[in-house]
Amino acid sequence: MKSITNILYVFLLVAMTFAFQACDNNNTSDMQLDGDTRIETIKINGFSGIIDQKAKVVSVNVSTDVDLENLCIDEITLSRGATCDYPVGTKFDGTVPRSIKVVNGNVFSAYTVSVKHDNVEFLTFTLDGKYSGSIDNFARTIQCFVPMEANIKSMQAVFTVNDGTTVTPESGSLIDFTQPVKFTATLRTAVIEYTVTVVQDDMSQMPKAFIGNSYEIEGLGEEAKAACRWMLENVPNTRYVSIQDIIDGRAKLDDYKMVWCHFDWTDWPGQLWDSRDQFNSYWLRGGSILASRDGARYINDVWRIARDQQSPNNMFGGDNYDTLADDLGFTITGHESHPLYKDIETEGDNRILLLSKGCSNTNRTLQWNIDWDPYKTMEGWEERTGAKALGSSDYYDINHVTVAEFEPYEALKGFTSGRVITIGTPAYEWYDKNNAENPYRANMIKLTKNAINYLCQ
Repeated sequence: MKSITNILYVFLLVAMTFAFQACDNNNTSDMQLDGDTRIETIKINGFSGIIDQKAKVVSVNVSTDVDLENLCIDEITLSRGATCDYPVGTKFDGTVPRSIKVVNGNVFSAYTVSVKHDNVEFLTFTLDGKYSGSIDNFARTIQCFVPMEANIKSMQAVFTVNDGTTVTPESGSLIDFTQPVKFTATLRTAVIEYTVTVVQDDMSQMPKAFIGNSYEIEGLGEEAKAACRWMLENVPNTRYVSIQDIIDGRAKLDDYKMVWCHFDWTDWPGQLWDSRDQFNSYWLRGGSILASRDGARYINDVWRIARDQQSPNNMFGGDNYDTLADDLGFTITGHESHPLYKDIETEGDNRILLLSKGCSNTNRTLQWNIDWDPYKTMEGWEERTGAKALGSSDYYDINHVTVAEFEPYEALKGFTSGRVITIGTPAYEWYDKNNAENPYRANMIKLTKNAINYLCQ
């Protein structure tokens, strides 16, 4: 009996060995090597592609006269034994990236194919080593602000461009910028002119930022977007920074002398709560803030700027657009000499007009009612908030503060805090739904420029 058992054990052992070998042989016969599903070469409309085998990405640059909507695979070489769903002769629309599937047996790889026209781009542009230009690679323009005393008849232009691009005049050249200058950038078949304009201006050259609640400017609300576009186009050394970039650490407020927070009223409370410590630290260590429209709300326990950590105690409007039946502004009685109002003409009643009759307006207002609890008086309001009034309502009323200033002081031992200006008058709206003629637009611009320069001191 024992010998029979031993014979059975041997038989089972042999059977299992053959079974394992059979399985191993089957796996080996079906297995494909790592390089068996590669695109080795590809040519589209006569132009060879650059293949990143690790990322499985194919990039093809074509001449500017090629119709991207009508492309054709001229040549494609694959790993031995492989096939793909874009064989020679395949026609396709290349205005969006395409996926090519390469199959060999039961193994496949997917390559993303991107076809673009030859293109040039300016990456940086600086004059005399210190004045940075604002580059628009879509409009093909570069604008650079310089001080009034700068010698624009002879400035050294230093710039960087994308790989392979050559530019005339070349980087490092001394150029007369008394008139706009044409720069010709060339990359293979792409020959594109950029217009470089130098603007002499009295604006501060200190670094500044417009803060928004969207990753991209286009994602902002209409009001914030209009203010942001004006700043980027007209204020030197300015950048757009999203609140999420601040939260994630991709952007640092300390890189900027001042920041402008002009928020749409629907932003509350949003990402500002998650960035509250960054804003508070920025202000405590000397960073200045222009907080207009709903930006003025965050001086409370979010940014912790106001002593009582309260927002303006009378906030309303912002829901709908109406057409103004009369001109709209605010009054500056008692504050006429403040730097905020330099070179701005006022009406006879110390009233600065910002919007004319016919413009749209949401009446979004953020103001302090001084005679309400707990302030009661101007002295009580100043003591509780730490602020000073700079402007009142459209028709002068000392009890309605629509523009205020929080002056620097040693809020943190060893550091002097930044300066903060709040603007909550409903007249301070940049977006006009009606696109009406506004003779007071210059006042809006001058007020903002004065505030930025003042905060950059």
